[in-house]
Amino acid sequence: MKDRKVAIQKEVDKHWEEVEKQKMKEYDEKMRAKLEQEYKLKQANAKDISDQLENFKLNYIKQLKEEMLEGELIKRQTEEDLEREKQREVARQQRVAQMRADFAEANQQLLKAKEAERLKDEEDEKKINEFAKKREALDQMKKDREEQRFKEKQDTR
Repeated sequence: MKDRKVAIQKEVDKHWEEVEKQKMKEYDEKMRAKLEQEYKLKQANAKDISDQLENFKLNYIKQLKEEMLEGELIKRQTEEDLEREKQREVARQQRVAQMRADFAEANQQLLKAKEAERLKDEEDEKKINEFAKKREALDQMKKDREEQRFKEKQDTR
């Protein structure tokens, strides 16, 4: 009986050991499944974070490129505006220079016309003086003739 008790005890211990091993095996399986699930979840999270980071980088680069393009566009527009303004200023200066040249030419022509008029007036004055001298000379000659006739008439009397 003692042997049997020992044998039963051994069998119970063996069974209990088997149950314990089975529980341990089940626990290990559960833990492994849980760890695998956690690992997969962490992998998915890491992939999501990596994807988010990649998207953030791409969006940031895209935004920088857009800002650079916008900056280039603004720079180009500013340069074009400056060039147009320079051209307007050059055209305005050319108009001013042309107006000055036209005024100078008009003044020169006016001075020439005044000079021509002055010369004409002087020539007219000369002609008038010459005519007056001739007239005076003629009048003097007439007067002299008349005086001579008058003297001749008186002498003949």
